Amino acid sequence: MRRSKYDLAFHREDDGVWYVDFPDWPFTHHNLAMVGGADKLCSYLADGRQTIRVKVIASQHSLPFSGYGLLTKTYSNLLYGADYDTTGFEDFHRSVWICPVTLFVLGRYPKYIYVK
Repeated sequence: MRRSKYDLAFHREDDGVWYVDFPDWPFTHHNLAMVGGADKLCSYLADGRQTIRVKVIASQHSLPFSGYGLLTKTYSNLLYGADYDTTGFEDFHRSVWICPVTLFVLGRYPKYIYVK
């Protein structure tokens, strides 16, 4: 059974690139890099810090959570990754692409990703 709630950590390394902390990742480290807007979202959430922890709720259905920003899937492809529109973040208004590593972390490309 898939979990729906996750506590994820992201770190900005000395090269300025954000990486998801996924200790069991069996492949090369650079595959964990945040790019395509996910890096911008990490910077926004970090507010100057080098490390952030976020609570993530993945769902196939819209849920009534307050206090969370929302990523809503607009497109996905198994090998391509997924595109998400963002809402509910005070000063962050852009699309975010998440790579296929998401399948290892969340087990799927959920329709909705709630972030706090």
